[in-house]
Amino acid sequence: MRQAHRPESYPLPTTPWVLLGGLWTAVAAVWLLWFSGRFAGLLGGRGWANGPGFGSEFFSGLLRGEWSQLWPGVSPGLVMATACMVFLFAAAPVILVWRWVASRRVQPGDPLPSLAQPADLVSLSRRGVAKRARHLRLSLAAVPVAKIAPNDAGVFLGTLRPSKQPVFAALEDVIVAVMAPRTGKTTAIAAPVVLAAPGPVVATGNKSDLWALTANPRAGRGRVWVFDPQSIAHYPQQWWWDPLGGVSTVDDAHRLALHFIQELKGDRRDFWSSAAHGLLTGLLLAAACGGGTVRDVYAWINDATNPEPGELLRKHGFPEFAAELFGRQNITPETRDGVYETARTAAQCLRDPAILRWVTPDSGAAVTFDAAAFVRSTDTLHLLSKEGAGSSAPLVAALTDRVFRAGVARAEASGGRLDPPLLVVLDEAANVCRIADLPELYSHLGSRGIIPITILQSYQQAARVWGTDGVATLWSAATIKLIGAGIDDPRLAEDISRLTGEHDVAVASYSRGHRDTVSESVSLRRERVLPPDSVRALPKGTALLLATGIRPALIDLVPWYEAPYADQISAGQVAAVQTIIARATANDNGGGGGK
Repeated sequence: MRQAHRPESYPLPTTPWVLLGGLWTAVAAVWLLWFSGRFAGLLGGRGWANGPGFGSEFFSGLLRGEWSQLWPGVSPGLVMATACMVFLFAAAPVILVWRWVASRRVQPGDPLPSLAQPADLVSLSRRGVAKRARHLRLSLAAVPVAKIAPNDAGVFLGTLRPSKQPVFAALEDVIVAVMAPRTGKTTAIAAPVVLAAPGPVVATGNKSDLWALTANPRAGRGRVWVFDPQSIAHYPQQWWWDPLGGVSTVDDAHRLALHFIQELKGDRRDFWSSAAHGLLTGLLLAAACGGGTVRDVYAWINDATNPEPGELLRKHGFPEFAAELFGRQNITPETRDGVYETARTAAQCLRDPAILRWVTPDSGAAVTFDAAAFVRSTDTLHLLSKEGAGSSAPLVAALTDRVFRAGVARAEASGGRLDPPLLVVLDEAANVCRIADLPELYSHLGSRGIIPITILQSYQQAARVWGTDGVATLWSAATIKLIGAGIDDPRLAEDISRLTGEHDVAVASYSRGHRDTVSESVSLRRERVLPPDSVRALPKGTALLLATGIRPALIDLVPWYEAPYADQISAGQVAAVQTIIARATANDNGGGGGK
């Protein structure tokens, strides 16, 4: 509740409760003094029953200052020293209780009472998600709710303010987090999720910090696969992935081509990008049919008159697509060159030999990554890419999408859901994992036991990638939304403020009447629970939780270094960082580490 300013010159009336409280405080203080004198007598060898009992005789003697009568034969100095000690011991618990009450007392303008309380978040409590997990995971159907481990039941999000109740996302929730840089995205969201996942995990990023934090602990659960063609973690190549391995239909090739085209545009659909998308679709399908690689695709992009891809399409049962490809090759040279140049720009990552080694069989790596086998494991897949033109981001998006599709296929073959679930942490999603139809995927992934967690730096950043309609679809489909510190977008801050709603605020006003008497009146005023400036000023380490069907809640994020196993994680991180430094030094010296 918020009170109006009280002018200092106004004499405010003292309430009877204050008088009564002061009276009992005085009585308690006198009793402690009497007790101290008795205890001092015991310490001084005079015994406990020394002097008048606690009552009117003691009060009257205290008022007259007759100390020798109150505690016969006991030194006043000993009485005072004992009294100080007793008062300190008595005051300590009172102060602690008072501080505990004060910390939970509603302050003027405090929004917490109008946000979600523990009773509102029963479905997101440990017991709540455990009960749902018994229905979502067949392996837990016969396990008592109390014996289901939190990590098996849901995804830990943080603790509710001020009760500190743990808050979880259920195993059918899909999550979006919007947080500014250096506000805990990796330490309090991405890393804890990866570390606690009971099944397979995919994690994307443009830095090595998440890999360094989680690689060592996750290695105890399964293989840690690292896709690092741009040497972000300087991880040596131990396997390769064939982007064409899962391409057998026009739709397969269309999806794969879209990951490259997505690097050119967000919601734009101009002639050049659409034509380049069609061209790349045909070339990728031709290479897949002919047993080629993406190296062949890039060679064909640079030879606009090569008939080989069209002939391969015709030979393998795609005559219509072959005719379309030949048609593009025979249009006016200016238009044809523009389409091919756009396709070259979209697929420019394929001109980098360091990137090609990770997606072609001539790298020397004996192991091929199998997405279908991955979703049945408890392995971890880290996908690293730099930002900007020519980065491996299209391949990161393509491999993530391949895992999504393998997960859906596995779920359909397993009765509808993956058990254990597949967690996909899309850190820096708008920079390195621009899956074009991610907003549409959000509407059904949760029902398959696939839990995507998309972490964005801002709402506008996502709008530049998926368009205003696309990011609105993503936002609406997410059943769990986390809004962290650093929201500087006025429109988003206003929208969040509206979503948190309004509450009644009591405003007290005072007026001076006849003979300087003061009268008080209280009125209710309707105000936003969280004005836009309060949304912007959310402190680091906190997040506003918007869950479907539940009042907004304010939670404290819990970073990995506050977990019980933080020492083990820290030791693994130190070892990983030292490995990165050693490999980077070897590369600088021409040692070729990381290749």
